[in-house]
Amino acid sequence: MFQANCYNVMIVSPSDISEEREIAKDILYRWNELNSRFHNIVFSVLGYDINAHADSGTHPQESLNHQLLEQADLIIAIFWTKLGTPTTEYSSGSVEEITKHIQQGKKAIIYFSNKQVSPDKFNSEQYQKLQDYKKSIQGSTFYKSFSSVDEYKNLLNDDIQLIANELELAEIIIQNQPVQTKVQFSEREIEVLKIMKEKNQLQFVKMMGGTTFGGYLIRDQRQLAEIEEAIDSLEDRGFIKATNYKRNLFDLTASGYRVCDQIDEYEEK
Repeated sequence: MFQANCYNVMIVSPSDISEEREIAKDILYRWNELNSRFHNIVFSVLGYDINAHADSGTHPQESLNHQLLEQADLIIAIFWTKLGTPTTEYSSGSVEEITKHIQQGKKAIIYFSNKQVSPDKFNSEQYQKLQDYKKSIQGSTFYKSFSSVDEYKNLLNDDIQLIANELELAEIIIQNQPVQTKVQFSEREIEVLKIMKEKNQLQFVKMMGGTTFGGYLIRDQRQLAEIEEAIDSLEDRGFIKATNYKRNLFDLTASGYRVCDQIDEYEEK
């Protein structure tokens, strides 16, 4: 018996994707069999074809959002020739699920298939909508493409392992305490700690043209809000401390240095 953190993975795709959905499930199940007890991570699969029950009195997409999307920690999305059926708010159910998931600050990995398609299965209107969506996310999303099933398997296997590494890194065990304590960190909190370890002090100074963070000028308001949230959280938990009354200069505490050492040790493995 072992204890593990469970992360719900929702598989998102239009109706022309079937083989890749099954492959994604198999890869997640296999990863659990080989790695869960060593990494203390379990991936639980969510999908309309395995977890959703029949419902009434609400729009089908709203029902799926409530049953699946709200529970999802990670989305795996796969597209081929179709974007999918429009919903009341978005160009397709898949687009709605991805967009709302990302808006909650959660991770989505998106794949586009370049496999050949039989002419009788090709819908030019759907394909154009898919290309328009792909173009619309180019500046904000790092997606991947594949041309064969084997290439897709390799991409997904690698990405699942990288995500597992990120999740494991986000839970650092603080050593040298009377009782070992496991603390969870967000990706943004880890970013702040790394910068502070490198520079010994963090500057977070708001100015007219933007805000300086670790020597960089940041103008994106969402990014600034996430950084400020991370700083507040780290300060509340005693890993960093403000060094002036304006609270725009911060130092690591002794506990903060120990956490940074743990991060370094993990990344060297």
